[in-house]
Amino acid sequence: MKRLSWVGLLLAAILTACSGAASEPVRTVEVTMTDDLRYDPEELSVSAGETIRFVVRNAGANVHEFLIGTAAEQAVFAEEMADGHGGGHAADAGVSVEPGATAEFTYSFTADDRELLVGCHQPGHYEGGMVAPLTVTS
Repeated sequence: MKRLSWVGLLLAAILTACSGAASEPVRTVEVTMTDDLRYDPEELSVSAGETIRFVVRNAGANVHEFLIGTAAEQAVFAEEMADGHGGGHAADAGVSVEPGATAEFTYSFTADDRELLVGCHQPGHYEGGMVAPLTVTS
């Protein structure tokens, strides 16, 4: 009976480890944000079904955001910021990064995602060009 318990525990540990591995990011993408209101790289491309760990570095002296969404979702982010609810954006949409800091987040892309944008909605940044295309391919 003891041996059977150990086998069961071992099997449970293996299954837990395997299930955790499946949800791990498959690729890391590093992005730098600058006070020139730009992202580097200027365009991003991912595959549907891919999970990306974004490492976002703010090389500027101002707070910047890296928020993923459709054009309509970007408009909602802009409204939230204008209403004084900045930082209230969906936690899974991206990050707000203090000057000189780096932040990470993970995002899983689906087959329904196609033409997305990355944007910063600090006052004047999106309108100043701090927006980049994020293409999701099949």
